[in-house]
Amino acid sequence: MSGQDLLTPNMIVPGTTDTYTVLNLIGRGGMGTVYRVQRTSDASVWALKEMRVQGELTAEEQADNRRLFLQEAALLRSLAFPNLPVVADLFEYEGRPTLVMEYVPGTTLEDRVHEANAPLLEQPVLGYGIQLCRVLHYLHSCDPPIIYRDLKPSNIMLTPAGVLKLIDFGVARTHKKGKSKDTIAMGSAGYAPPEQYGKGQTDGRSDVYALGATLMHMLTNLPPVPLQTPQPGSISKLNPSVDAYTEAVIIKAMSLQREQRFASCAEMEQAILRCLDAPYIDPTSGVAAPSAGPPPAKPTPPVKPLPPPSAKPKPPAKPTPPPAKPTPPPAKPTPPVVPDRKPAPEEDETPCMHCGRVNKGRARFCAGCGSPLSEPPKPRLLVTSPHRSWELPIDRLPVRIGRRDPRQNHYPELDLAEHDRGIASRHHATIQRDGDFYTLTDLGSTNGTMLNSKLISPRVPQRLTQGDRIKIGEVEIEFRWS
Repeated sequence: MSGQDLLTPNMIVPGTTDTYTVLNLIGRGGMGTVYRVQRTSDASVWALKEMRVQGELTAEEQADNRRLFLQEAALLRSLAFPNLPVVADLFEYEGRPTLVMEYVPGTTLEDRVHEANAPLLEQPVLGYGIQLCRVLHYLHSCDPPIIYRDLKPSNIMLTPAGVLKLIDFGVARTHKKGKSKDTIAMGSAGYAPPEQYGKGQTDGRSDVYALGATLMHMLTNLPPVPLQTPQPGSISKLNPSVDAYTEAVIIKAMSLQREQRFASCAEMEQAILRCLDAPYIDPTSGVAAPSAGPPPAKPTPPVKPLPPPSAKPKPPAKPTPPPAKPTPPPAKPTPPVVPDRKPAPEEDETPCMHCGRVNKGRARFCAGCGSPLSEPPKPRLLVTSPHRSWELPIDRLPVRIGRRDPRQNHYPELDLAEHDRGIASRHHATIQRDGDFYTLTDLGSTNGTMLNSKLISPRVPQRLTQGDRIKIGEVEIEFRWS
């Protein structure tokens, strides 16, 4: 196919429910071409995907591609969930199936790893894992269940608001009860479990495997090896921010024996929640989906995700690991045991006034810079706005910074509703612990966060030290030790 028959800017494409003006080409793949378009009725921006197969194909191959394209469109039109794109229109244009769907700004998780050129930090990746558990649980709870079958970083978009979106349903399928194996074995090497290589029928646990492989890729900056479960210590060796509890979750999810994985994505979500250092903040809360007009059919009602547990209780001085499961027959290896929860950090700790490292309470010298340690001070924030100044002790974590929203029962620890002239977002930033240090993270805010006069990147934790100055709008916040 030559580039001459592609849609060009300002071309108007008539659809079933509206007309669309082409703005620009977004990208081309093996089965389709995607454009950014503007809907005529309300000037909103959408993505238009049309089936344009590259290369010479037989009539049978063309029919298979058309079937997969229409299958993806039909699936997306029947679904409604914050982590899935909305479909606005489906029609034929110049003999080609054409789909108009939500335009998702941002970058793929694959590009996110490439940009970092390093393993990503554990805690943000765990947040991605929770979002993916919830959308996969929704798909698996449909009637009949929908198995995604191609979960990998390149098929997941990360929006500026921190919301993940699944963007490719080309190989998703409905689970057929009683069937021994899939009609067609499809997926991506490394992310696909054994049953997806034509050895059995895929079910929800197949997506559990792919999710574990996706998390491992982000935490190691290495693609998973096909049909190879990571060994204990292999992930933390490449990424010191990953502890044994998170590693155990991934190992269990990537078991080659389907029966030894998590039974569902809901169960895996609970295991991930127990690995968090702070309560989970759902970035999809309050994010409105674009209006697609009246749907062609009543969508399957969304499945409510399991509520996150409250802040982790502190374990006894010597936490006892949970009892291991009964030993299975010799033919099957013992599944990895995922501990009940990650232990909280020691209460008796002394931060260094020079480098910010948090040392054990009985330490006399800093393990980071060697400076003598004094009595354990407490961190605090000195906040100054055009209206007043006040002090906020950091006596619990995380410290959420933003604007309160009573409708969502959202009351951040540092509420800037009356102090920043509307610049702060509701979920603007957080201060929390990351290992031996306190960190500041912008949560994808609209107007950004300044640290020591520099704009920080969204969702990239920044280490805080004595005297660091944070600025949000007209509010200045100084990080200090008492």
